Amino acid sequence: MKTIIPTVVAIGAALIILLSMFIPNPTLFTVRQTLVDWAVVLAALAVLLGVLNLLIVHTRRLEQGERGAAYSLLTVIAVVFTLGIGVAESIGADGPVLYEATSMTNVLFRGIVSASLASLAALVMIFLVAAAVRLMRTRPGGWSLLFLGVVVVGLVGWIPLAALRPLGALRDWLMQVPAAAGSRGILLGVALGVLVIGVRFLMGAERPYTD
Repeated sequence: MKTIIPTVVAIGAALIILLSMFIPNPTLFTVRQTLVDWAVVLAALAVLLGVLNLLIVHTRRLEQGERGAAYSLLTVIAVVFTLGIGVAESIGADGPVLYEATSMTNVLFRGIVSASLASLAALVMIFLVAAAVRLMRTRPGGWSLLFLGVVVVGLVGWIPLAALRPLGALRDWLMQVPAAAGSRGILLGVALGVLVIGVRFLMGAERPYTD
């Protein structure tokens, strides 16, 4: 019974959601919307548990005085401060305020989170240049030279100079044709993988809920 009930519930929910995509039935749509809302709530609770686990881990590091305790202290302060601001503003406004430009939550998100993500994206290009140079040293060849050339074009093409407009056009072509084709191939592979997992899930061969 410990495995039969979760299997029946999981397969039944998956079939309802799948059928509601093909059969225009208001009842199926309502049930699907309810199941999706439950899934969103469970996902939010999982994120909250992850935040609590993060606080517990870094608090233990502070108590034990492990190496890098200063970073743990900064992490705990940042998490508590951000969570407190978000909860206080949401309660005061009687709803989420993340997308309100005047809210402190939005300022923190745009000023810190978005800026940090942009910095990490910029570091990726630096790592790609370093990888291209190292590749030319260890395994020189046509593919290594092509990789280095694409990286250089991708970097230099962003410089807003009139003399570099041809490189900017080449960069746009690289992003719109080869890069887009490669990303679509990856997405197609992901979609096929999800389809296979979904079929195995409906057949009861895949049971992640029993782990």
